[in-house]
Amino acid sequence: MDKELRLLDSEGCGSTACVCMVRKEGAHQVLYVANVGDTRAVISKSNVAERLSIDDNCHNTLECERIKREGGLILNNRVGGVLAVTRAFGDHALKKCGLTPIPHIVKYILKPFDKYLVIASDGVWD
Repeated sequence: MDKELRLLDSEGCGSTACVCMVRKEGAHQVLYVANVGDTRAVISKSNVAERLSIDDNCHNTLECERIKREGGLILNNRVGGVLAVTRAFGDHALKKCGLTPIPHIVKYILKPFDKYLVIASDGVWD
């Protein structure tokens, strides 16, 4: 996706995504969550919310460390002083600052007491 966006002149624009997929693996139903950016996936386990995705933003210490290790810059809690998320499609001008389109992927085996999956952007969670 990121390579396709480069063809469309996406130097200064981009997007985030949280993609979830259920797959049968042996006797289990397995939920895969791939997240790029600040959209979040939360599952209801016995009426208790459990976060399944990792927030890719400058409030995440591990993400800030990754950016700095890759020679990037966090300024005013933003990648390159511009973008609040640390992973995104597009925004190619910020790739040299540590922005990456590679998602965090979580594998979760669904249980009978798992009732709901909520996927929502930072506009809901924040």
